[in-house]
Amino acid sequence: MGELLMRKMGWRSGEGLGKHREGTVEPIIIDFKTDRKGLVAEGEKTQKSGNIVVMKDLLGKHPVSALMEMCNKKKWLQPEFVMVHHSGPDHRKNFLFKVVVNGCDYQPQTASPNKKHAKAMAATVALQAMGEVAGDGVHTGPVFTAATNM
Repeated sequence: MGELLMRKMGWRSGEGLGKHREGTVEPIIIDFKTDRKGLVAEGEKTQKSGNIVVMKDLLGKHPVSALMEMCNKKKWLQPEFVMVHHSGPDHRKNFLFKVVVNGCDYQPQTASPNKKHAKAMAATVALQAMGEVAGDGVHTGPVFTAATNM
């Protein structure tokens, strides 16, 4: 397609580009990055938003994304996030979510200051309980010690 457009503008095969045809004759070689090296530091990466730390899995994915991908891979229904409770004044609420994966409920032990982080914590607890993510000493955020299977 590019060659066709260039020929319409007067270019001929073997000529360089530019006003005086002094440009490069060889096409630019593009190296596509297929691995994730260089995008994630050693071990797991954390995403900081304010004073909240959200755990990322080994591939640099957000826990909710990683959980959804795992469910797709295993041909399970998509995980369902359910708010267990919210408390506190309007300017300082705390949220607690549980996630239902393949008929099992997974819920963190502590609440979070926003819904997004609460869902990430629930997804992380589920991934830890299923053995997809290491459960201890991996990150510096909230500590997830156990998951409840209801």
